[in-house]
Amino acid sequence: MQVTKNEISLDKINFESLKSLVKCFAEAKVLVLGDVILDEYLRGTPERISREAPVIILQYINSRYALGGAANAAHNLAALEAKTSLMGVCGKDEIASTFKNECQDKNIEAIILEDESRPTTLKTRVVSSSSSDPDAGTVLKQQVLRIDRQSKETLSEELSLAIIKRLEETIKDFDIILLSDYASGILSEENSRKIIELANKHSKKIIVDSNGNFEKYCGSYCLTPNQPDVEATLGRKLKTEEDLFAAGKDLLDLVKADQILVTRGAKGMALFSKAESGIDVDLIPAFNIAEVFDVSGAGDTVSACFSLALALGASNCEAALLGNIAASIVVRKYGTAVTNCEELLAELEALSKKVLNHA
Repeated sequence: MQVTKNEISLDKINFESLKSLVKCFAEAKVLVLGDVILDEYLRGTPERISREAPVIILQYINSRYALGGAANAAHNLAALEAKTSLMGVCGKDEIASTFKNECQDKNIEAIILEDESRPTTLKTRVVSSSSSDPDAGTVLKQQVLRIDRQSKETLSEELSLAIIKRLEETIKDFDIILLSDYASGILSEENSRKIIELANKHSKKIIVDSNGNFEKYCGSYCLTPNQPDVEATLGRKLKTEEDLFAAGKDLLDLVKADQILVTRGAKGMALFSKAESGIDVDLIPAFNIAEVFDVSGAGDTVSACFSLALALGASNCEAALLGNIAASIVVRKYGTAVTNCEELLAELEALSKKVLNHA
């Protein structure tokens, strides 16, 4: 296997080209299809140990909702000004109404089918805060408990057919499709195959963000797994650069894709592309490692920004760079956060100045 390695350093990046892409984000129409989640955050300050059991009593401060799973990917896209639609399944319950209201508030078109046999997925996080004063300086927050209300059952045949029919009716309206798999049964093997066949029929690129079972996405344009999920799939650790390159080749062969984007946390990203004589690998470093605060939802940011850039005709490497830089912004924020065009342009400007200062 011949590997052509390209290490992407800051001085190799065309920041003006990336800025031009960001300024056109509002022109793109993106569909996110997958497992939708509503995240709930309950915050309180620790008061004392309970007499009933050896647990901390938290004095309630407040609570808030946030879009999670495929919905977080859609939120990232909408925050970057893309025309964003979200297709998924909720239950017939009050949480579904709250979820749809959150989508509306975030300028996301929610194409939601209802299934009364399952609950709307709700993940409740109980967070201990060092202060209830909003004007306090540094406030430490620690998640102490998470409660998941979720069904992982595969959709009924009737509901699966309804999703495929709805996609067939609307697919021409979108520039690109992002599949977001959080193992709640929406993207079954059969559904995934039908979605990819339909997308290929209409010449629509499919980007896949999944934490495993990659084989069911054969024929998609690109997958964006993280390294731990790659290691779990292949059954081996990636300890060396040679291990990484071999894993990239195996993944390309496994899913019959032309590209695989592996996110590697503090080690950045590796973009694998098929070439006539082997594979090309773009190694992209992580930005602002020292400022990482919370990696929750960073993978959604990568896949969303990567898809958005590709929808506008960016090269795979340009799209990966923008996804990387966008993720470097959200990991400095608490919880499943998003960034926007203004922040992204400011970050690109700051990085370009860093290159000039070191020239």
